[in-house]
Amino acid sequence: MIPLEFTTFIGRFHPLFVHLPIGFLLLAILLEWYEKYTKTDSKSKLVPYAWFLGGISAAIAALCGWYLGETGLYREEDLFVHRWLGIALVVASFLGWYVKKNREKSSSLVQNGFNILLLGMLFVEGHKGGNLTHGDSYLTEYAPEPLQKLLGAEVGKDSLPEFSTPDSVQLYNDLVYPVFETKCIACHNDEVQRGGLNMATTEAFQVGGDNGPIVIAGNSLESELFHRITLPQRNIKFMPPTEETLTYDEIKVVEWWIEQGASFEDRIVSVAVTETIKPVLLRRYGLDTSPKPWYEMVQLPFLDSGTLTAIENQGFVVKSLGGDNPLLDIAYSGNDLTREQLNALENVKEYITWLSLAGTNVQDEWLSMVANFPNLTRLQLEKTTISDKGIQSIKGLEHLEALNLYGTRVSDSSLAIIGKLKELQRVYLWNTRVTLENAKRLEESKEGLEVVIGENF
Repeated sequence: MIPLEFTTFIGRFHPLFVHLPIGFLLLAILLEWYEKYTKTDSKSKLVPYAWFLGGISAAIAALCGWYLGETGLYREEDLFVHRWLGIALVVASFLGWYVKKNREKSSSLVQNGFNILLLGMLFVEGHKGGNLTHGDSYLTEYAPEPLQKLLGAEVGKDSLPEFSTPDSVQLYNDLVYPVFETKCIACHNDEVQRGGLNMATTEAFQVGGDNGPIVIAGNSLESELFHRITLPQRNIKFMPPTEETLTYDEIKVVEWWIEQGASFEDRIVSVAVTETIKPVLLRRYGLDTSPKPWYEMVQLPFLDSGTLTAIENQGFVVKSLGGDNPLLDIAYSGNDLTREQLNALENVKEYITWLSLAGTNVQDEWLSMVANFPNLTRLQLEKTTISDKGIQSIKGLEHLEALNLYGTRVSDSSLAIIGKLKELQRVYLWNTRVTLENAKRLEESKEGLEVVIGENF
C-alpha cells in the first residue's frame, strides 16, 4: 500500500499538469480547423501528435488529481463528477488520437464530432475543477447582475461575514468558530456529546473527546480534528457524517488556525498570514491581508478648503491623495523657505504624509518641526544642506517609509539613526558623504530596506 504522505505529494502536482491537456487538445482542434478554413490539401501530422500529447498529459493530470482527491479536502459529491469526467477525458483523448491519425477513414461529421465533444468536456471539467477550488460561485461572483440571474446564481445572497479590516478580527471567534457552529456543534454540544466531545465552549473543546484533545497546536497533520474532516467521505470516521461537509475554504481556515497555534484569543494581525490562506480570506471574508502603507490606514475628517488655501498662501503646493483619503502631499519649490512658513504646517501636521523640501534652503534646526508630523511617510530633502545634525531631529518619525537625502551633507554618522527608523523601506544616499561600504552594510543589516547609492564624487 502506498503511504498517504507520498500520494499526497503526488497529488499536489495536479495543478501543474492539469493545464497541459487543455493546451495540447485546443491546439490540435485549432490546427485542424485552420487547415479546413484555409483549404490546405496536406494534413498536418501535428494534429494527431497534439491529440496524443493531450491524452498522455490528461492521464498524468488525472492520476495526480485522483490522489489529490484522496486527501479529503474536497466534498465527495463535488469530487465525483470532476474525477470521473477527467477519466473520460483521458479515454476520449486517446480515441481522438486514433481517429485523427486515420482521418481518411472517418467522415467529416465524426471528425468534427470529436472536436466538439472534447471542447465540451474541457469546458465542463474546467468549470467543475474551478468549483472545487474556488467555490460554486467563483464564475458568477463578479458577473453583472442580469448575467447572474441568467445563469441561475442567487444574487445578493451571502450569509458569510465580511470585515473591512483585519485589525480587529479574531482568528477563532470570527473565522473558525462559525464553521464549527454550522457544521459540528449540532452533534458536539452541552446536550449531545458524540465521542465525548463538546465544542460549544472553548473550555470544553480544549478538553477533547473520549481519547483526549483533538487539536495539537502547530501540527494539523497530527490533530485528530483535521484528520477527521479530511478523510474520504466514505470512511466511517469522516466528520461531519452529513451532507453539510466542510468546504475547501473552511478546511483551509481550520488548518491555518491549527498551524498558527490553535489560539482562542489571537487576532489575524498577530499570526502569520501564509500565501495559501490569503486568497481564502479575501474570497470568503473580503479580508485583504496584504501589507498596506500607513497613509492608507489613517482615518481623519477632510480639511475645509479655507485651511488648505491658507497653506497654499504660504507658498506650498498642496495636493490631496485623492479618493477617500484626506491626507496631503505638500511640496515647496524654490530656495526662499522661511522657518515661519514651515511652522505654518503645524496646523495640519496630522494630515501631512508626503513632504518635499527638495532644493530649498531648509536648515538642520528646522527639521525639529517636521519631526512633529505623526503620519509622515515620505520625506524629500534632496539637494539641500541638511547634515547629520538634522537627521538627529527626525529619528522619531516612526511611520517614515521613504527618505531622500540625495546631494545632502549627511555622512556615515547618520546611518545608525536611519537604521532605527523601523518602517523605512527606501533611502536615497547618492552623492552624500556616506561611504558605499557602510551603506551596503546598513542595507544588509535591516530587512526590507533598500539603500540607493552610487559611487560618490
